[in-house]
Amino acid sequence: MADEQMVYARKASGLVRGLSLFDSMSVGLMNTGITANIWGVLTLGLATYLGANMLLMCLFSFILAGIGFPLVWGMLAGSMPRSGGEYVYNSRIIHPIVGIAENFGNAFVMIFWIYVLAPWTADPGLVLVAQYTGADWLYSNDTGLFFGGLSYEMGVFVVATVANVFGFLAVAFGLKVLVPIQRVIMTVGLFGAAVMAGTLTFVSKETFISNWNELAAKYDSLDYDAFIAATGEAAGTVIPTTWNWYDTIASMGAGSWLFAYAYFLVYVAGEVKRPDRNLLAANVIAVLIPVIFMVWTCAAAYSTMDFNFFSATAWVDNAYGLEGYNLPYLPSIMTLAYIAWPTAFVGLSVAFSYIAFNYWWVALSYLGFPRMLFAWGMDRLGPRWFTDINPRFASPLKTSALCFVLGQAAILMYSFWIGDKMQGLTVTGMEIVSVWLITAIAALIFPFVRRARGIWETSPYRTWKLLGLPVICWGAILMIIYSGICFYFLVLSPEMRDFTWGSLILYCCVWAAGILWYFIYKYWGRRQGIDIDLAYGQLPPD
Repeated sequence: MADEQMVYARKASGLVRGLSLFDSMSVGLMNTGITANIWGVLTLGLATYLGANMLLMCLFSFILAGIGFPLVWGMLAGSMPRSGGEYVYNSRIIHPIVGIAENFGNAFVMIFWIYVLAPWTADPGLVLVAQYTGADWLYSNDTGLFFGGLSYEMGVFVVATVANVFGFLAVAFGLKVLVPIQRVIMTVGLFGAAVMAGTLTFVSKETFISNWNELAAKYDSLDYDAFIAATGEAAGTVIPTTWNWYDTIASMGAGSWLFAYAYFLVYVAGEVKRPDRNLLAANVIAVLIPVIFMVWTCAAAYSTMDFNFFSATAWVDNAYGLEGYNLPYLPSIMTLAYIAWPTAFVGLSVAFSYIAFNYWWVALSYLGFPRMLFAWGMDRLGPRWFTDINPRFASPLKTSALCFVLGQAAILMYSFWIGDKMQGLTVTGMEIVSVWLITAIAALIFPFVRRARGIWETSPYRTWKLLGLPVICWGAILMIIYSGICFYFLVLSPEMRDFTWGSLILYCCVWAAGILWYFIYKYWGRRQGIDIDLAYGQLPPD
């Protein structure tokens, strides 16, 4: 009775291979959140490590993440082209306990991104729109009210709820709905990112300084030179006028937000056409494009303003202000573009680009979370309804609805109760360890372990070697190095330490829940006469 029908919950997945190379690449590209994450890299990485050379950071990140991540994720996905992401790979290569335990953590991360990123569509998203256009009816700096009457907390909750609802609607009803919406959102996002980099490229240093000083006079704020000096005094250091090696390497941790997340497209690997070719190519392209935008933006910034001024703006943005700095917006990279060319066109372009990428991050959680649960259910590590695919939309509607309920509950808690206590880098650390590092180890041993020998022998990449070692192993080595750098400088380093006993307990509880889940369903399967371990030497039905 232990045939495929008994081992797996379904004879066929019910998912449809409808994503082209372009559309699967777009899933990965949109998860890099170009405009939002260029801002994030600078406001965290450069603000913390003021002597970082962001161009060199991009170069080092591209060597490690831009090469290592696409090789690992692309080759694993092409060898095991099923939806569900790293759970499929780690359970087949290492052990199902490891696969389900770490994937429990990543399912938690999907909900985390909803409750953090949906509120960000309000602040800083709509707040930037109001500040760049003077639309006090949308948000008032003086009163802190949204839409002319809603309190800050209620305004954030309303906007976050709208983002969550539309994120669900854009994804839950299948690829025919998702693909055209994603193309529109991507166009808005990339256009604004190009405007942001372009305005800094085509304005002279003299014009930028003049524009800054004119705004400073208008708002009785610090002029260009005084801003640098005041920031150094507030930071307790002299803002460096040139770069150094330590800060440059350290800023790679924050850089991971832009360069490491294109891998997300592997969660829909079972819905990509020609997976042996398209999954690897899509991973490469989805990493290369944000690298180009980051290099373009930073190169333009370094030519338009002094090194120490650029670092000072990041510090003030991260610190949420500076005594004497009275401009009605924080000096983020988006604001610097607006100051370079202070028109509503630029302001709206960059603000809506930020909102577009931020909103689509929320939507992508409705790709990742349901497909993780679907993969568990296919291996009988979950209730049978985890594998239910709506025949009309070829989409996991039930688990998408579960994701929505959990995400909305978390938004409610975030907006009115816990707030910033629910943020921090702890969950980023969980993703680095649970997802990147574990998967890199799986890729490193993939060609050599007996458990996955049958899968490796049918892999389209089994003959790809460099210096006698499978190419996927070289990618894994690069990915392990990069993951170690990111974990240290994001979580453990003295400058940005975010590791606490509470976060360690959180890691352990999530992994323990996943392990307990495995044994519960293994026991349940055995009572039904099914040995679920038989599933892990092969791939689920397509």
